[in-house]
Amino acid sequence: MRIFVAGATGVIGRPLIARLQGLGHDVVALTHSPEKARTLAEQGVETAIADVFNADAVQAAVIRAQPEVVIEQLTSLPKTYTKESMSAAAALNHRIRLEGGANVLAAGQASGVRRYLRQSNAFWATPGIGLADEETPLAFDASPAVANGSHIIAEIERRLLETPNLEGIVLRYGFFYGSGTWFAPDGDVAEQVRQQQFPIVGNGEGVWSWLHIEDAAIATLAAVERGNPGI
Repeated sequence: MRIFVAGATGVIGRPLIARLQGLGHDVVALTHSPEKARTLAEQGVETAIADVFNADAVQAAVIRAQPEVVIEQLTSLPKTYTKESMSAAAALNHRIRLEGGANVLAAGQASGVRRYLRQSNAFWATPGIGLADEETPLAFDASPAVANGSHIIAEIERRLLETPNLEGIVLRYGFFYGSGTWFAPDGDVAEQVRQQQFPIVGNGEGVWSWLHIEDAAIATLAAVERGNPGI
Protein backbone atom coordinates (compact mmCIF):
# COMPACT_ATOMS: atom_id res chain seq x y z
CA MET A 1 0.00 0.00 0.00
CA ARG A 2 0.99 3.61 -0.46
CA ILE A 3 0.98 5.25 2.97
CA PHE A 4 1.39 8.91 3.95
CA VAL A 5 2.80 9.46 7.46
CA ALA A 6 2.46 12.85 9.18
CA GLY A 7 4.72 13.13 12.21
CA ALA A 8 7.20 10.79 10.56
CA THR A 9 10.24 11.80 12.62
CA GLY A 10 8.62 11.42 16.06
CA VAL A 11 9.24 8.59 18.50
CA ILE A 12 6.59 6.35 16.88
CA GLY A 13 7.15 7.61 13.36
CA ARG A 14 10.72 6.34 13.16
CA PRO A 15 10.09 2.68 14.09
CA LEU A 16 6.77 2.72 12.25
CA ILE A 17 8.34 3.80 8.96
CA ALA A 18 11.03 1.14 9.31
CA ARG A 19 8.40 -1.56 9.78
CA LEU A 20 6.23 -0.27 6.94
CA GLN A 21 9.21 -0.31 4.59
CA GLY A 22 10.26 -3.75 5.82
CA LEU A 23 6.91 -5.15 4.73
CA GLY A 24 7.15 -3.52 1.32
CA HIS A 25 4.75 -0.64 1.79
CA ASP A 26 5.38 2.53 -0.23
CA VAL A 27 5.86 5.31 2.35
CA VAL A 28 5.71 9.10 1.96
CA ALA A 29 6.88 10.94 5.09
CA LEU A 30 5.78 14.50 5.90
CA THR A 31 8.21 16.82 7.69
CA HIS A 32 8.63 20.59 7.93
CA SER A 33 12.42 20.34 8.21
CA PRO A 34 14.66 20.09 5.12
CA GLU A 35 17.36 18.60 7.36
CA LYS A 36 15.04 15.84 8.55
CA ALA A 37 13.88 15.32 4.98
CA ARG A 38 17.48 14.65 3.93
CA THR A 39 17.89 12.13 6.75
CA LEU A 40 14.71 10.35 5.67
CA ALA A 41 15.81 10.37 2.05
CA GLU A 42 19.11 8.75 3.05
CA GLN A 43 17.03 5.94 4.55
CA GLY A 44 15.23 5.48 1.25
CA VAL A 45 12.03 7.22 2.35
CA GLU A 46 10.12 9.47 -0.03
CA THR A 47 9.55 12.82 1.68
CA ALA A 48 7.14 15.73 1.47
CA ILE A 49 8.11 19.05 3.08
CA ALA A 50 5.30 21.24 4.42
CA ASP A 51 4.31 23.19 7.51
CA VAL A 52 1.23 21.47 8.98
CA PHE A 53 -0.24 24.89 9.77
CA ASN A 54 -0.23 25.74 6.05
CA ALA A 55 -3.41 24.04 4.86
CA ASP A 56 -2.73 24.60 1.15
CA ALA A 57 0.80 23.17 1.37
CA VAL A 58 -0.38 20.12 3.28
CA GLN A 59 -3.19 19.48 0.83
CA ALA A 60 -0.83 19.78 -2.12
CA ALA A 61 1.60 17.34 -0.49
CA VAL A 62 -1.07 14.71 0.22
CA ILE A 63 -2.72 15.02 -3.19
CA ARG A 64 0.70 14.73 -4.83
CA ALA A 65 1.42 11.58 -2.83
CA GLN A 66 -1.93 9.94 -3.68
CA PRO A 67 -1.88 7.58 -0.67
CA GLU A 68 -4.33 4.82 0.12
CA VAL A 69 -3.77 5.35 3.86
CA VAL A 70 -2.84 8.38 5.99
CA ILE A 71 -1.29 7.91 9.43
CA GLU A 72 -1.29 11.03 11.62
CA GLN A 73 1.18 11.04 14.52
CA LEU A 74 1.45 14.80 15.09
CA THR A 75 2.74 16.00 18.46
CA SER A 76 5.16 18.63 19.74
CA LEU A 77 6.66 17.67 23.09
CA PRO A 78 9.71 19.06 24.91
CA LYS A 79 12.88 17.05 25.50
CA THR A 80 12.57 17.52 29.26
CA TYR A 81 9.68 16.19 31.33
CA THR A 82 9.01 18.81 34.00
CA LYS A 83 5.99 20.81 35.04
CA GLU A 84 7.58 23.96 33.61
CA SER A 85 8.58 22.48 30.24
CA MET A 86 5.23 20.73 29.77
CA SER A 87 3.31 23.91 30.59
CA ALA A 88 5.43 25.91 28.14
CA ALA A 89 4.91 23.35 25.37
CA ALA A 90 1.21 22.73 25.94
CA ALA A 91 -0.16 25.47 23.69
CA LEU A 92 1.90 24.41 20.66
CA ASN A 93 1.16 20.72 21.23
CA HIS A 94 -2.58 21.40 21.43
CA ARG A 95 -2.42 23.59 18.33
CA ILE A 96 -0.48 21.07 16.27
CA ARG A 97 -2.97 18.35 17.15
CA LEU A 98 -6.09 20.46 16.58
CA GLU A 99 -5.14 22.83 13.75
CA GLY A 100 -2.35 20.81 12.14
CA GLY A 101 -4.33 17.60 12.48
CA ALA A 102 -7.38 19.25 10.93
CA ASN A 103 -5.29 20.30 7.93
CA VAL A 104 -3.94 16.78 7.40
CA LEU A 105 -7.42 15.28 7.77
CA ALA A 106 -8.91 17.74 5.25
CA ALA A 107 -6.06 16.99 2.85
CA GLY A 108 -6.65 13.26 3.19
CA GLN A 109 -10.32 13.71 2.45
CA ALA A 110 -9.56 15.93 -0.55
CA SER A 111 -7.15 13.34 -1.93
CA GLY A 112 -9.73 10.56 -1.69
CA VAL A 113 -7.73 8.51 0.81
CA ARG A 114 -9.47 5.30 1.87
CA ARG A 115 -8.23 4.82 5.45
CA TYR A 116 -7.03 7.33 8.05
CA LEU A 117 -5.36 6.50 11.37
CA ARG A 118 -4.63 9.05 14.04
CA GLN A 119 -2.86 9.11 17.39
CA SER A 120 -4.93 9.45 20.55
CA ASN A 121 -4.30 8.64 24.21
CA ALA A 122 -5.59 5.98 26.59
CA PHE A 123 -4.33 7.77 29.68
CA TRP A 124 -7.07 10.43 29.56
CA ALA A 125 -9.62 7.77 30.53
CA THR A 126 -11.58 8.23 33.75
CA PRO A 127 -9.52 6.75 36.62
CA GLY A 128 -10.69 4.55 39.45
CA ILE A 129 -13.08 2.29 37.54
CA GLY A 130 -10.77 -0.63 36.82
CA LEU A 131 -9.06 -1.49 33.56
CA ALA A 132 -10.11 0.82 30.74
CA ASP A 133 -11.39 -0.34 27.37
CA GLU A 134 -12.67 1.41 24.26
CA GLU A 135 -15.95 2.29 25.97
CA THR A 136 -14.38 3.91 29.05
CA PRO A 137 -15.36 7.61 29.20
CA LEU A 138 -12.67 10.27 29.12
CA ALA A 139 -11.87 12.25 32.26
CA PHE A 140 -13.90 15.40 31.60
CA ASP A 141 -14.54 16.01 35.32
CA ALA A 142 -10.88 15.79 36.39
CA SER A 143 -8.51 18.63 37.33
CA PRO A 144 -8.47 21.54 34.84
CA ALA A 145 -5.34 20.43 32.95
CA VAL A 146 -6.53 16.83 32.62
CA ALA A 147 -10.06 17.88 31.70
CA ASN A 148 -8.69 20.20 29.02
CA GLY A 149 -6.59 17.38 27.57
CA SER A 150 -9.61 15.07 27.61
CA HIS A 151 -11.72 17.60 25.71
CA ILE A 152 -8.99 18.03 23.08
CA ILE A 153 -8.68 14.26 22.64
CA ALA A 154 -12.46 13.94 22.34
CA GLU A 155 -12.56 16.67 19.69
CA ILE A 156 -9.84 15.20 17.47
CA GLU A 157 -11.41 11.76 17.75
CA ARG A 158 -14.85 13.13 16.88
CA ARG A 159 -13.55 15.00 13.83
CA LEU A 160 -12.04 11.85 12.37
CA LEU A 161 -14.88 9.46 13.15
CA GLU A 162 -17.52 11.85 11.78
CA THR A 163 -15.68 12.47 8.51
CA PRO A 164 -17.73 10.87 5.72
CA ASN A 165 -16.39 8.42 3.14
CA LEU A 166 -13.37 7.57 5.26
CA GLU A 167 -12.35 4.54 7.31
CA GLY A 168 -11.29 6.41 10.45
CA ILE A 169 -9.30 4.52 13.09
CA VAL A 170 -8.41 6.11 16.44
CA LEU A 171 -5.47 4.53 18.28
CA ARG A 172 -5.50 5.31 21.99
CA TYR A 173 -1.87 4.68 22.91
CA GLY A 174 -0.57 4.31 26.46
CA PHE A 175 2.27 6.41 27.84
CA PHE A 176 5.37 5.84 25.71
CA TYR A 177 8.63 4.35 26.84
CA GLY A 178 11.59 3.17 24.78
CA SER A 179 14.23 4.75 22.58
CA GLY A 180 13.83 8.49 22.10
CA THR A 181 11.30 8.93 24.93
CA TRP A 182 11.61 10.51 28.37
CA PHE A 183 11.43 6.99 29.83
CA ALA A 184 14.53 5.48 28.20
CA PRO A 185 17.91 4.85 29.89
CA ASP A 186 19.21 8.05 28.30
CA GLY A 187 15.91 9.93 28.64
CA ASP A 188 15.16 12.92 30.82
CA VAL A 189 13.16 11.06 33.46
CA ALA A 190 15.89 8.44 33.85
CA GLU A 191 18.37 11.24 34.43
CA GLN A 192 16.07 12.86 36.98
CA VAL A 193 15.82 9.51 38.81
CA ARG A 194 19.60 9.15 38.82
CA GLN A 195 19.88 12.66 40.26
CA GLN A 196 17.16 11.88 42.84
CA GLN A 197 15.06 14.71 41.44
CA PHE A 198 12.00 12.75 40.28
CA PRO A 199 9.06 13.03 42.71
CA ILE A 200 7.30 9.97 44.08
CA VAL A 201 3.61 10.54 44.85
CA GLY A 202 2.47 9.03 48.14
CA ASN A 203 3.82 5.50 48.50
CA GLY A 204 4.56 5.18 44.81
CA GLU A 205 1.65 2.79 44.29
CA GLY A 206 -0.01 4.61 41.40
CA VAL A 207 -0.85 2.70 38.19
CA TRP A 208 -0.06 4.08 34.74
CA SER A 209 -0.72 2.81 31.23
CA TRP A 210 2.59 2.12 29.49
CA LEU A 211 3.30 1.24 25.87
CA HIS A 212 6.68 0.58 24.29
CA ILE A 213 7.12 2.51 21.06
CA GLU A 214 7.98 -0.67 19.13
CA ASP A 215 4.67 -2.17 20.29
CA ALA A 216 2.94 1.07 19.25
CA ALA A 217 4.47 0.71 15.79
CA ILE A 218 3.40 -2.96 15.57
CA ALA A 219 -0.16 -2.13 16.64
CA THR A 220 -0.35 0.74 14.16
CA LEU A 221 0.85 -1.48 11.34
CA ALA A 222 -1.79 -4.07 12.25
CA ALA A 223 -4.46 -1.35 12.14
CA VAL A 224 -3.23 -0.20 8.73
CA GLU A 225 -3.57 -3.66 7.26
CA ARG A 226 -6.63 -5.09 9.02
CA GLY A 227 -8.03 -2.69 11.63
CA ASN A 228 -11.72 -1.92 11.97
CA PRO A 229 -12.97 1.68 11.84
CA GLY A 230 -13.57 3.28 15.23
CA ILE A 231 -11.65 3.62 18.49
